[in-house]
Amino acid sequence: MFTDVNAALGPWPFAPLPERSAPQLVAHLKANGIDRALVSHLGAVFLPDPMSANRALFTAVRRTPELLPVPIINPALATWREDLATCLAAAPIRAVKILPAYHNYTLRLPALADFVAAVEAAGLRLILQTRLEDERHRYFALNVKGLPAKSVSAFLARFPKTHVVCTGLSKPEIETLAASHENFSADIAFAEWLRTLAILTKKIPARRLLLGTNAPLFEARAQVDKLRLAQISKKSAALIGSENAARLFDLPD
Repeated sequence: MFTDVNAALGPWPFAPLPERSAPQLVAHLKANGIDRALVSHLGAVFLPDPMSANRALFTAVRRTPELLPVPIINPALATWREDLATCLAAAPIRAVKILPAYHNYTLRLPALADFVAAVEAAGLRLILQTRLEDERHRYFALNVKGLPAKSVSAFLARFPKTHVVCTGLSKPEIETLAASHENFSADIAFAEWLRTLAILTKKIPARRLLLGTNAPLFEARAQVDKLRLAQISKKSAALIGSENAARLFDLPD
């Protein structure tokens, strides 16, 4: 069983990507060996108030238990407490996601202290999406850059008792952060190198890496094959493929 911790529904306005329904996404992921996925809604990326997209997400996945909804919340809004409460009441959720680069705030935002505390009090995992696409390939008028590793490092140091799931980090960024911080895990979608996982697991334990496809922006098969063909132990592959996700997000084995 593979678990994808970084997938999405909804449209992406800057590329002709497939806009799959929830059942279509389940079928696509299963065709690539993935049995379940944590899913957000791409519509929330470009809305300062992402709640309408979160409601669309909850409706879309209601009849697809293989897709676990991860709402996106903007802690820079004065309504974030109400938004979090609404999400908790709307569906069983295990995590919330933040996108500082797209919602126009930095990881120094004072409100993040209360937000992180509230997320933890609710028993949820915090997912920090550092980028959604390779900056070299983005639409020329969309001037959004990935979060700098230095900013992520300062955020991890600010909340040393919070274990953050970081999605979108590159291999060098994961290695840089792993040298100083133990309170994060990372997906492998943007980790690209020769013999990626064999080299990366020498810098960060396999128990802190997660399969993430970044579908539909990336090809799911590429991420599965990155893991399937990796020159690492079966135990490490099992941890990355599903066991770490089950532990971090309290999922059934």
